Amino acid sequence: MRFRTDAAPKAEGAVVYAPDLEAPGMLWAALVPSPVAHGRVVRLDLEPARRQPGVVAAVGAAEAVSLLPGGTGDGAAPVFPSPEILYHGQPVAAVAAETLGAARAAARAVELEVEPLPVVSGIEEVFPEWPTRVALPHPQVVGHVHARRGDVDGAFGAADLVHSETYRTPGVHQVALEPHACLAEVSGDTWRLRSSTQTPFGLRSDLAESLGIPADRLVVEGTWVGGGFGGKGGALIEPYALVLAAAAHRPVKLALTYAEEFQLGRTTLPSIIRLDTAVKGGTVTGRRVRLLLDSGASLPGRDFAVGYSMGFLLGPYRTDTFEIEGYAVRTHKPPFGPHRAPFAPQSVFALESHVDGLARRLGVEPLEFRRRNVWKEKDRTAYDQPVGPFGLDACLAAAERTLRDWRRGLPPDHGIGVGCGFWSTNAGEGGEARLELRPDGLVIYEGEREIGNGSVVRGLPTVAEKVLGLPASAIRVAYGDTAKAPFDSGVYGSRTLAALGQAVERASRALLATLASRLGAATSPTLELRDGHVTVVSGGRRVRLATLLTPEERTVGGLVAEGKFYAPAHRLDTSFVTDGQVFPYRDFTGGAHLAEVAVDRETGHVRVVRYAAFHDVGTAVDLALVRGQVEGGVVMGLGTALSEEMRWEPTGRLGNPDLLDYRLPRLRDVPPLQVEIIEGFAGAGPWGAKGMGEPPIIPVAAAVANAIADATGTRVHELPLTPERVARALKLL
Repeated sequence: MRFRTDAAPKAEGAVVYAPDLEAPGMLWAALVPSPVAHGRVVRLDLEPARRQPGVVAAVGAAEAVSLLPGGTGDGAAPVFPSPEILYHGQPVAAVAAETLGAARAAARAVELEVEPLPVVSGIEEVFPEWPTRVALPHPQVVGHVHARRGDVDGAFGAADLVHSETYRTPGVHQVALEPHACLAEVSGDTWRLRSSTQTPFGLRSDLAESLGIPADRLVVEGTWVGGGFGGKGGALIEPYALVLAAAAHRPVKLALTYAEEFQLGRTTLPSIIRLDTAVKGGTVTGRRVRLLLDSGASLPGRDFAVGYSMGFLLGPYRTDTFEIEGYAVRTHKPPFGPHRAPFAPQSVFALESHVDGLARRLGVEPLEFRRRNVWKEKDRTAYDQPVGPFGLDACLAAAERTLRDWRRGLPPDHGIGVGCGFWSTNAGEGGEARLELRPDGLVIYEGEREIGNGSVVRGLPTVAEKVLGLPASAIRVAYGDTAKAPFDSGVYGSRTLAALGQAVERASRALLATLASRLGAATSPTLELRDGHVTVVSGGRRVRLATLLTPEERTVGGLVAEGKFYAPAHRLDTSFVTDGQVFPYRDFTGGAHLAEVAVDRETGHVRVVRYAAFHDVGTAVDLALVRGQVEGGVVMGLGTALSEEMRWEPTGRLGNPDLLDYRLPRLRDVPPLQVEIIEGFAGAGPWGAKGMGEPPIIPVAAAVANAIADATGTRVHELPLTPERVARALKLL
């Protein structure tokens, strides 16, 4: 029977998430937020807070210098601003008290005097016109990438058609059910942290760098994660809790309210994207792409999104002649960060809308136009990387059959749109796992925590189950902190099964090799569970595992094997890149989506009538988990498409920091959903599996936008596709 070991405890409410953490003598923390988006701290007086009942510690920039081994750590990013404030709500101090109420009262009692400074609230304040390279260096530009291949000027000069458009996308919040929370404790030279994090080892590295604490003195333990979607991939609130714990000499718990989560969370970057495509004789001959990314208070060199998006903005299409340039622009908003498939849905919304409109101008059915130009295996990307097994054309072929069915009898004001995209399964720095085969079952020791998608609690046991033959009921996953667990770079980039799954597979095969040697067998045995005992089966022999263990193995609990997987280096042709860094892709998976919408021509309201998603998964190791990821990604993508946006005011203040004004999809907004899995195009994971955590969200906004254009003949160039924006496009407003 296939099952998830976390199902029962979660249903029963027995799982301890980070907001539930407790410790003897624990204090509660509260943050002191900046009242302005840009300013200079003139006076910070913590004494009124310290005089409040129940307060044990209050710290600001000055206190951090004496408490941290490395002073404030990274001089460019101190724990607290000293003296320049960079965004509204930025913590300028923190307090710890016996109760949460006392901590919040003390935070309000802090006397703060700030000199306001000019606020840069958006990209167009910095660049009202598209910047040129002669504008560099610019004090607000923290990242720049430029790449060029072929005779771009010649292609545009000889074109008989140039298709030009500009698109805009907003910031989108991850909206995990669980806000950020952690529990910190400093004991002697050891700084210990329990946190809701997707990357325990990555969080340790972040803290070591920013706080100046040697990594071997930091111990991070990941808790159950109540949703991450990229928002819990790095340090956020943990430095404040650690500094308070050092000051108070007691454990300190810090948990954000949901308003703080919206204000401080590392959300998707707002953007402006301009695309120009040259066509001659009905064939695309060149493309120019310009990207402006609002990176908030991100520091120079810290923003990867520009370089990472350079491939997604060209798409999974043969592109021999192109110029692409991106700027990361610093504004007075919180630093932005990854959101499920970082910036790929936004890139694809712009590119796929542009491709769709171009096909219609050329009189070619948009899906057919994509099939003519899409990558096939052994093609090469724009940056000359070879394309491995890639099933996007097969996805488009399946979508084409469904499209023909949907077109029959399509009602007035209904339209059907197609969107497609690709993803790169990121094996990252790799992963390690330690397996312990016991007389009564198997334990997988590793350093990742389950974040909800099942890749850890179900995906890893499935790999061991398939290799060893043991039933899932005899396999469990055990977590450890960074001092004890095997290294893993974390749950992100749809990498868990591809990287850590291969570590589990290798360790499982090592177990079988050891058992074969002890049995004197020429081939690997298999395992089964009989009457609660692990039995080794080789040929016609059945031997209980317990009889094959050495005395030392019986003492430690069982037979141990370790597996490691570190992805081989992938390279691209950097001769095309004249500035900055473009990131190579490690694996290729594709998806094609169809959306049917109904548009109310009086109000601009859009209803998604039905939806279909076709995905190249390589091999579906666990079909139920794959389908779950596709369904969840589509629903999340519908929010990005139709309603979700962070609305920043000119003062730099967030205008909708709550679930009342930040509108998520409701159950009634979710249409009937058809999922079709395409196998046979082997990926980097075990048995050719491909990561599926992120690909399903990527084409959604594009498919919905193209359906609106199909229904109305009018294109909306800005996300989300709200009734107001649709109405304006229809000239109703």
